[in-house]
Amino acid sequence: MTDTQRAAIKEKIRAELKRIEADIATLEEITRPDKEDEDEATRMNNIVSKSVHDTALAAARTRLAGLEYALKRVDGPEFGFCIDCGEEIPQARLLAMPEAARCIHCAR
Repeated sequence: MTDTQRAAIKEKIRAELKRIEADIATLEEITRPDKEDEDEATRMNNIVSKSVHDTALAAARTRLAGLEYALKRVDGPEFGFCIDCGEEIPQARLLAMPEAARCIHCAR
């Protein structure tokens, strides 16, 4: 992997980190309990919405952790190589999913 390719991946990771951090802040605000008196239908709707938002928040936090880990590894010699087969992970895959540790074949 060239220095230019690594720089592009770092830039992608940093942009994704900013976006996900903003998403997490929004989701945390949305999932904060509402103490207002509500009618039964509104309360039930809020329970369902909270469940959906909690799931999205958990997924965002997982992706954030993966990206932070990828940013730490990106300058290492093993970054960009599949942890299972050792083959190089294509640049397009790393740009789409910088946290990918497996090639497409091994990820299946």
